Amino acid sequence: RQWTGSQPQSPSFDSLQPAVAPPLRPPSMATAARGAWLRASGCRATAGSVRLPQAQHDAFACSPGRLRSHASAAAAPPPRQLLFTPGPLTTSDAVKRRMAVDVGSRDGDFLAVAKRTRERLLRIAETSQEDGYECILMQGAGSMALEAMLGSSIPRQGGKLLIVSNGSYGERQEKICERAGIPFVVARHPWNAPVTAEMVSALLAKHSAEGITHVSMVHHETTAGVLNAVEQVGGMLRSHHPQLKFIVDSISSFGAYRLPARAWNVHYLAGSGNKCIEGVPGFAFVIAHRDSLLEVEGCSRSLALDLQDQWRFMEKSGQFRFTPPTQSILGFDQALDEWDEEGGLEGRAGRYRENYNILADGMQALGFQFFVQDAASRGFIITTFQVPESQKEKWDFNRFYDLLKESGFVIYPASLPPATASGVAAFRVGNIGQLFPPDVRAFLVEVTKVLQDMGFSVPLK
Repeated sequence: RQWTGSQPQSPSFDSLQPAVAPPLRPPSMATAARGAWLRASGCRATAGSVRLPQAQHDAFACSPGRLRSHASAAAAPPPRQLLFTPGPLTTSDAVKRRMAVDVGSRDGDFLAVAKRTRERLLRIAETSQEDGYECILMQGAGSMALEAMLGSSIPRQGGKLLIVSNGSYGERQEKICERAGIPFVVARHPWNAPVTAEMVSALLAKHSAEGITHVSMVHHETTAGVLNAVEQVGGMLRSHHPQLKFIVDSISSFGAYRLPARAWNVHYLAGSGNKCIEGVPGFAFVIAHRDSLLEVEGCSRSLALDLQDQWRFMEKSGQFRFTPPTQSILGFDQALDEWDEEGGLEGRAGRYRENYNILADGMQALGFQFFVQDAASRGFIITTFQVPESQKEKWDFNRFYDLLKESGFVIYPASLPPATASGVAAFRVGNIGQLFPPDVRAFLVEVTKVLQDMGFSVPLK
């Protein structure tokens, strides 16, 4: 399970040239290496879980009526794609197998998995219920957890949020507050530079007369791939503004970047099941400081997204108030096992960082440029690449995307500030999910071929 590859070498352009034409669907990593990984990640029976022994699982999957045409499905599996995206992302076969059972939402085995999931997520945030923190699982995408967090944390009377934004996900917080009627002030910063403690301190001084009670920001701003200074901001707030509550959107970073909630003075953080833990879409979560959560109980602007109500119901019954995404949570249980076995945060972050280093060096060798020019400000989760100005008129992102997809690689369109977007040809490439250094090298080979098929001289000038 654990990737133990060598330190990445900075590739030259020549090193990216394929010795022979790559296959239509290049292997996602060396066959032997990926085969060993998948053999090691088979489902196992574990106390308190609903995993089936493999023989029973196979019998269940092949039983009459379970699959309309099991034989034809086995004979013609869908083509495997590698998702170089920020999520949803490529998941392991074991995660997929783990979801291939039906389970009751009020069944004891499922409730044990949900309880264990909450406890494990608190551990990743380096805290616990004994420390005064709670984990609340929420149905839906990460944005549902974000909206639940904002809508259930700002009091209706006397509350006001300072949103420090440097990307579209900061702007999403602004839209949530507008729709929910939450009083807020927004401070917008360049999308290719990080938010710092000095910025937030200056903003609080500027808005000192406006009754700010909460401060929010994004940990890793996926829009451009910028890592913001959450630790420093939390420390500044603790030292100089201890009365303020600190809210963090850690949806794209949780599980790959350290975020100790208590140590960094974070009162609320939101995460998602289909990001760096490598589960599938279907649920998200909020980790909240219990006293902060309960002192504003009743302020939620929504029934379905009421954090306090969801937490109390889970604590009392172990159940969700409304239908839970059972398969997503079962798959996430397997994904958490794989996260642990890869070495936890250190192992997962190490693989992602190596993926990023290979990708960044290789794309630069091909002539692409970084939208975030300061390397120290770039995260290792996703990177925005720009086409050189001289090639902009010739660039066709849709064709570039389609040709890569034909070979089994899926990338992501760029998300740039409106004032910039019309004048920049750009796209994003992610490094997370079940991607490994050999996958990234295969991707670089295919990018080279696609550029040549599009009529570009490589490297781009």
